[in-house]
Amino acid sequence: MPDIAQNFSVLSKALDLRSQRHQVLASNIANADTPNYKARDIDFKSAMQNALSGRADAGALSMAKTSGTHLAGNGTSGPGLLQYRSETQSAVDGNTVDMDVERAQITDNALQYQILTQLISNKFQGLRSAMASSQG
Repeated sequence: MPDIAQNFSVLSKALDLRSQRHQVLASNIANADTPNYKARDIDFKSAMQNALSGRADAGALSMAKTSGTHLAGNGTSGPGLLQYRSETQSAVDGNTVDMDVERAQITDNALQYQILTQLISNKFQGLRSAMASSQG
């Protein structure tokens, strides 16, 4: 039976990934008029699997160290590996951002984020109820 920390850890990782994905989608929208900008996204399912298995990023490059006193790093900023989104319509300037797709994706991601925050809130409420009933 998973303990409380494991439950919150999974929800916390999912929340972090949703936040990271939201930043990527917002960046796509901000660059909708930038010539040759390629829309990017995070594959949430594989990123969540990587996060749960303890892998930061599958296929990430390791950081080069020029001195033995440098800290080791994995060269990543999180468990979500950025991928280029497949082009839905071609633009003359080479930009692959489709605003309809981006709006739909950012709305879906925001809804998923809200669901996760509600789940976390419900878990805390359950813990509070359990502690209150055990004191009475």
